[in-house]
Amino acid sequence: MSGIYLAAGQSSRMGKPKLPLELSPGVALGSMALRVLLASGLGRIFAVVRPDDPLHWLQEIRNDPRYATQLHIVVCEEASLGMSYSIRAGVDAALSSLPESDAVVIGLGDQPFVTAAMVRRLLAVMEDNPMLDYAASSVEGIVMPPAVIRQSMFPSLRGLRGDMGARKLFSSAEYAGEIIAYGGEEADLLLDVDDEQSLRVAERRYRRNRDRR
Repeated sequence: MSGIYLAAGQSSRMGKPKLPLELSPGVALGSMALRVLLASGLGRIFAVVRPDDPLHWLQEIRNDPRYATQLHIVVCEEASLGMSYSIRAGVDAALSSLPESDAVVIGLGDQPFVTAAMVRRLLAVMEDNPMLDYAASSVEGIVMPPAVIRQSMFPSLRGLRGDMGARKLFSSAEYAGEIIAYGGEEADLLLDVDDEQSLRVAERRYRRNRDRR
C-alpha cells in the first residue's frame, strides 16, 4: 500500500508557506507528518509539492539513505488551483508506480502530531473489513485525514474539483466506511496548523512533548 502526503495545495491564513515553519529550531512543521507516514509500514510515499517549493523543510529526510527508495517527490503544477489537484497528482503517481495498488493512505503536511499508531489503526480497520471503501479520522464530527481509501474510490478521488478534499466522498451513500472518532487529549493529535494561533499551539505542544521524553 502506498501513502500520499499532501504538502501542496494547502491554503494558509498566515500569508506565507506553512511547512517550512519550525516548531522548534531545526524541526520543520512539514517534516513531522511525513516522518510518520514513512514509519507506518507503508510502501512508497508520494509527497505532492508545489512547483515553487524549494523543499528545504524535507532536505534532511531526502538525504536519509533509509528513505532513498521509499520517498518520491511529485510536483503538482496545478496545486494553486485547489486541493483536488494535489490529490489527483498523488493518486496518479501511486497508480503509475503500482498499477495494482488496492488502497492509498492520505496524510496532510500540516497535521504534525498524527502518529504511526493512528495510521496503523486505520490500516487494521480496512484489513479486518474488506468490504469497506475507506476508513478515516474525525474530531467533533468533522471527518479528516489520515484516511485510507480503497481502489473502489479512485475514480471519484480523481474526479474531485477545485479546493475540494475527500470529505465530500466520505459523506456519500455510495461508499461504505468506518470513522474513528477522537476526543479529549487524543483529539489534539489531529491539530491542523492553519493560522498563527494554531501554530503557537503546535509550538507549545511540541515543546511539552519533547520535555516529557
